[in-house]
Amino acid sequence: MRVVANLAQCQGHARCEDLCPEVFSTDAIEGKVVIEQPEFHPELEEKVRLAVRNCPEGALRIAKGAAA
Repeated sequence: MRVVANLAQCQGHARCEDLCPEVFSTDAIEGKVVIEQPEFHPELEEKVRLAVRNCPEGALRIAKGAAA
């Protein structure tokens, strides 16, 4: 599985980074999400799902399979 972001929707609340810093960080210039590990390890799935659910703008989603 992998996580993807819609940067046009991201408002930089950084809840994702707070909940799962192993996968998410924040761009220092624009203040938007940076996905450090798009294809995350299975042991992080619960934390990634929590971060996705807690995005106020719904800018994150989980996709099955590897990136094309």
